[in-house]
Amino acid sequence: MEFYELRRGRYKNLTLRILPPEGRLRVSAPWFLPKFLVDRFVVDRAGWIADQRRVLAQVPVPDPDRVWVWGRSYRLRVESPGRLPRVVLDPGTQEAVLRVPATWTVSQRQKALDRWEADRVEEALGVLVPTWTRKTGLAVQKWTVKKMKSRWGSCRPDTLSLVFNSRLGSYPPECLEHVVVHELAHLVELRHNARFHALVEGWLPGSSRVRKLLKTGLPPGGSDGLDAAPDSPSRPGAETAL
Repeated sequence: MEFYELRRGRYKNLTLRILPPEGRLRVSAPWFLPKFLVDRFVVDRAGWIADQRRVLAQVPVPDPDRVWVWGRSYRLRVESPGRLPRVVLDPGTQEAVLRVPATWTVSQRQKALDRWEADRVEEALGVLVPTWTRKTGLAVQKWTVKKMKSRWGSCRPDTLSLVFNSRLGSYPPECLEHVVVHELAHLVELRHNARFHALVEGWLPGSSRVRKLLKTGLPPGGSDGLDAAPDSPSRPGAETAL
């Protein structure tokens, strides 16, 4: 069995991640889970690991001079007009113009881009969440948008609240819609079992194709790794994630 990095903590599930760019293995496991079960988990997923490493090898290197907006790539151009931060898309030149004060650092510019992306996702959710709660007959009390490292979304059935990854603003709009439907389905079924997948596919056909797109890490920089989280030997939690 090959080497893997093991992280112990107050995890609810046993999770295997493939880390770019070289495809290192990292396993997150609950404190109480014996090491031999973790080893077996990794061995049993040898085929999955090989498949995902082949996918990862095809992912382009992120380009700091480009940004992705709803699945389309734009060349990034920075202007310093001395005003508050603003991003303007120019479809004619395929440019995204970031206008920021001249004194701003690279880190501050990136935060402005991240905030702009989160705002776009928030605006889209303002339409998608009400639309899909009407279609499914489910209720949601609130939703939030934030940048997450390894999840596209999460659901808390006990509080009827949803969380969405702001980086979904880089992907085609169908990806955000899929994550909305995915998380709503967790209000009915916590686990990723046959009933859950039937719900998602029944509400929004073609979910497997969109999931594959999200797992490739495209567009460049859109994902920090590939996850495999089964119905593990750990205790089921109240929070579920995509």
